[in-house]
Amino acid sequence: MLINLLARAAGVIRSVHLVCPPDVPLAGRIVPLAPREVPLDEALLQGAQAIGAVRVSPASTATPADTVLVVGSGYGAKDRSPRFVAGYGWWGGVSSRPLPVPEAYGSSSLPFGPYLAATLAVAEVFLAVRLPRYTAPTEPYGWDCWSQTMSRTPVPGAPAELENLDLSGTALAGVGAVGSTWVHALWATPGLTGEVTLADADSKGITLTNLNRCPPFGHQHLGSSKAHCAAHLAADAGLVWHPHHARFERLGITPSLLVSAVDTNRARAELQNRYAPRMLSASTLDLRAETLRVGPPGTGACLRCYNPPEALTGDDELRARTRAGGTAAVGALAAEAGVPETEVRRWLERGECGEVGTRLLESLRRQAEPVQARFAVGFTSAMAGTLLGAETVKTLMQQPMRETEPSHNNVTFQFLRPTAHVNAASLLARDPQCPACAPAHPALDAWRRRAAAHDRR
Repeated sequence: MLINLLARAAGVIRSVHLVCPPDVPLAGRIVPLAPREVPLDEALLQGAQAIGAVRVSPASTATPADTVLVVGSGYGAKDRSPRFVAGYGWWGGVSSRPLPVPEAYGSSSLPFGPYLAATLAVAEVFLAVRLPRYTAPTEPYGWDCWSQTMSRTPVPGAPAELENLDLSGTALAGVGAVGSTWVHALWATPGLTGEVTLADADSKGITLTNLNRCPPFGHQHLGSSKAHCAAHLAADAGLVWHPHHARFERLGITPSLLVSAVDTNRARAELQNRYAPRMLSASTLDLRAETLRVGPPGTGACLRCYNPPEALTGDDELRARTRAGGTAAVGALAAEAGVPETEVRRWLERGECGEVGTRLLESLRRQAEPVQARFAVGFTSAMAGTLLGAETVKTLMQQPMRETEPSHNNVTFQFLRPTAHVNAASLLARDPQCPACAPAHPALDAWRRRAAAHDRR
């Protein structure tokens, strides 16, 4: 994951030199963009080349560079000022000195902690370039996503391995930066089984802007459906993926665990309207990653809470705009929606309801939605997606977000000051102004019954 994120940081990193012993076999599912049978060093290089952004090349020894990152315990490193990056199980950390994991912990093949360590290290590189006055913490620091707390070492008591954890009944909505990291993390986690639904309706598929922050995807996947591409790359996991190039709410299903990685408030509100028994959500804002365990119903925040939906352009105005665009606009809409031009013209004049009208309106709305320029970096999305993956597993294990505070349902982490106390788990209560989980809303009782029935299983 460290090489993956560095190789996507075009405009920040000029090149990456990889010092890795040859002939080390891959330990499980490590690099989705490389063949599984090649040694580790070759897999890392081939995976980076498939991204097609920052140049990554092999090196025999570390040479003077702007930044030296030493992965693992780091004993024997000769560099004058390296940053040591270590991960184990659910914990990952960064330090100016080696970070050995106590031998008593044994080994762990879980990816969550190592992925967190990668995001912390890449954030330091990014901030050093973009904010010249930035200084990395002098003391070791890290994050443990089993306890969702800052920690310099792994928190004792967390399982080092998983065994036959069934994810059947889980569905992911949104396979962009956060969602694709979620797929990546679950693909790399041994011991998971079951069938998982993936849904993403982005009509453009994978674009160049996705390549800077979607860990599974490479340059050859441009234009592909995000859900189908993620399912294909993760096909050798113990999970069976069911991808759909569609909005999740159009599938007409209510999973037992709905995982939201969508990026608009309107989409979150539509997902909330499914009132799934269990729901999780993750999002990013600038340098902050956030993950939420939705509910409990009527008590904790729902997907709609604090997220007022964006305003929509009226149907009549959308039709008027298309009519004003003439033949070219009609042809473009017909191609986008897969509807004959004659039916498009008829609908533009009459505005009739039905399947054709619904498809045309959805296409027009996608085109009309303003594209808001947002600051986005790969390490923030990778942190959010990794935390979301960890909480997915913990939820299915019936493990609270934080064992010492079982009511906590929300965790935030911002990278500008990674050791700040605002990086913490907390209780996010429902929004008093939210209509979706209001006490008088008839769906609230149904949601409570579904959640209670799920808990009794």
